[in-house]
Amino acid sequence: MVSSDLAVVVDGAGVPMGGCSHGVAWYAQQLAARTFTALVGQSDRPLADGLHDALAAVAASHSDTCDLSDPGTPCAAIGIVRIGADRVETLALSDVTVLVETADGPQITCDLRIEEISGTEPEAVAGMLFNTSEHREALTQLVARQTQTRNREDGWWVAAADPEAAHHAVVNAYPRDALRRLAIFSDGATRPADQMAIYPWSEYMDLLDKLGPAGLISHVREIEVSDPDGARYPRTKRHDDATLAYWVPDGFEQTRLAV
Repeated sequence: MVSSDLAVVVDGAGVPMGGCSHGVAWYAQQLAARTFTALVGQSDRPLADGLHDALAAVAASHSDTCDLSDPGTPCAAIGIVRIGADRVETLALSDVTVLVETADGPQITCDLRIEEISGTEPEAVAGMLFNTSEHREALTQLVARQTQTRNREDGWWVAAADPEAAHHAVVNAYPRDALRRLAIFSDGATRPADQMAIYPWSEYMDLLDKLGPAGLISHVREIEVSDPDGARYPRTKRHDDATLAYWVPDGFEQTRLAV
């Protein structure tokens, strides 16, 4: 969700294994709407506080019908940007990437704790060809182990039932007059710049300038289709949902493409 000075990008994580009857898409939509409502028009409110209240509100909306203590309930990565008169504020919880380009180059806000906790296991899964029994089993085990360490002090944090996760987000702020370009990417939209290492971030932003949000995501899909088995560009899944919000002087543009 976007306005002229506020953008919220939510990337629902995985397929719930139980606990909630609503599903990942419902959770992501609810969280985006409630986070946007909690922060729009409130320039002095800390981003983490707005996210905290949004998480609490979404949890309360289905706590009577769903078991929110079940580790398989929906969760999501979230990125927030607010552009004020004097500064640009960013927040990232889990693997959403917020990129603010200044005169010093791209400044990236991304929460990498899930990668740190997972060690080399995601790389091993990414090295397997898709649609093999080995890959399916390894991916299932990886997701299960990541779920066990979710929203714990010794683990990694993501938007889910516990609103305190908001205060474990990675936050940054930059001078407004230093802002050149800005974008929020779900992890499915950053693959050519991080997992695949095709473009440096500055070139990737140039490509975004040229193609626009929808064009860039289409380009990501073209690369994925050209490597259907993951042999050239190893990755854990062939495709992933891609969402992108891009700041231009008149405000934000947003595009989303599901798998």
